[in-house]
Amino acid sequence: MVQTSVLLALAAFTGLMEASPISRRSGSGKRGLAFPKQFKGQAGSQWTKYFANSQVSWMYDWEAVIDGEAVAGVEYVPLLHSNQDWCTSGWASNVAAARQKYTVENILSFNEPDQVGGGGSNVPVDQAVIAHQKYIQPLASQGLKIGSPAVTNGGEDHKGISYLKNFMAACQGCQFDFVVAHWYGTANADEFISYLKRFHDTFQKPVWVTEFGVNPGQGDANAFLKAVLPFLDSTEWIHRYAYHMAAPDTDGKSYLVNSAGNGLSATGVTYAGF
Repeated sequence: MVQTSVLLALAAFTGLMEASPISRRSGSGKRGLAFPKQFKGQAGSQWTKYFANSQVSWMYDWEAVIDGEAVAGVEYVPLLHSNQDWCTSGWASNVAAARQKYTVENILSFNEPDQVGGGGSNVPVDQAVIAHQKYIQPLASQGLKIGSPAVTNGGEDHKGISYLKNFMAACQGCQFDFVVAHWYGTANADEFISYLKRFHDTFQKPVWVTEFGVNPGQGDANAFLKAVLPFLDSTEWIHRYAYHMAAPDTDGKSYLVNSAGNGLSATGVTYAGF
């Protein structure tokens, strides 16, 4: 009887382990995955599996729908890419569907409305305010935390910090639980850190860095990551961050997956925390 009881207990424990979400390595809980919904005709979610049992705790794909199956046990953060109809027409239903399938606690507003091309949505401040109030702000009443539009680190009057200051001043009655920064430059950790400090000093809110990376030919991305990850993890006002991006190295760009697409790049291993 004792032997039978032990076997039954072991079987129950094994079944529980199989049904449980993936475990994560200990870390700050800030590290996220930015992966493309589609990448060269393939579902970008396929590469998230390489981050199982890593320090990654959340993910997003610049939209509110994931093609394919993403890694389990990781929070998903929907994003309204722009005010165009292809983004807004299914927004509410897509967010509702995502909440049925994934843990969803936060919402991201427009992607680089201060930029034309390069993934930017190019939305003037006045139009962005109207769309944010219509599509994003109502989700605050559902208990979701709301992020600002993600802006570039461009220094012109109509870009970056300047754009976001104008947007937030005009968005009367809007709830912003955190502000969102993007940064690209040389592999100079001090420049990156200095910019984020200025970003935080300007808005005095928690900061998410949902895109950052080293421009092609401007330094060692892996060494850069090793230099900045301790700052990101230890700085209280940095709430989350995501390196660009979980996809295969291509066209001289250093991403988190190797060029063959069958495992992590050296930068990916550093980012995963293995």
